[in-house]
Amino acid sequence: MEIDATIIRWLFLTISPDIFKTVIREGDDAHTVWTKIKGLFTNNKLQRIVFLQQEFFGTPQGDQTLDAYCLCLKAISDELHDLGFRLGDELLLSTLTSGLSEDLDNAASNLTLMANPTFECAVDYLRLDERRLKGIRARAVHSALATGFSHGTPPPPRPPAPTAPRASSADAARWRRWHSQPPSRPWRSQRRTSPRVHAGTAAMEWRL
Repeated sequence: MEIDATIIRWLFLTISPDIFKTVIREGDDAHTVWTKIKGLFTNNKLQRIVFLQQEFFGTPQGDQTLDAYCLCLKAISDELHDLGFRLGDELLLSTLTSGLSEDLDNAASNLTLMANPTFECAVDYLRLDERRLKGIRARAVHSALATGFSHGTPPPPRPPAPTAPRASSADAARWRRWHSQPPSRPWRSQRRTSPRVHAGTAAMEWRL
């Protein structure tokens, strides 16, 4: 009983808690627990192989990092290997290069120039190229910031021009009334004295 308890404790610490809770029952010995765990990975073998193959060939890199993408493919490949379906390096490399993002297209095409490349060598080469691309992006951002600072900051926007105050309704009515009246001409009301009248008046005063 002590050996069974030790083995069961080792299984509990080794496998995931979800799997352990799925198979464990009260009173199970170590052999029963191990048989149940083995059955989870070997039952429906053909269906599991088909499902894993679809997942393996249909998983692109997307937004994942290169390390995360390669780890995902390697985990599926190991699971298929446990089911008796082994994937060689050629199939791993072809799936890896076809699912890479567009930034690594040039590096993926360079893999064909290698002599007998392995999955590990290809991942190491792609990792170096990914680091190179990150350096190029960082330098481009730094150059853009330096160019912006060299040209100076743009001037602040000009404030809007003040608008003239709107006249009230009383002022508008007064303005219309003033413009509707005809203009007065005071110079017409004043009578002009003829120069001849001035001359005659002066002669009469001189005679007197």
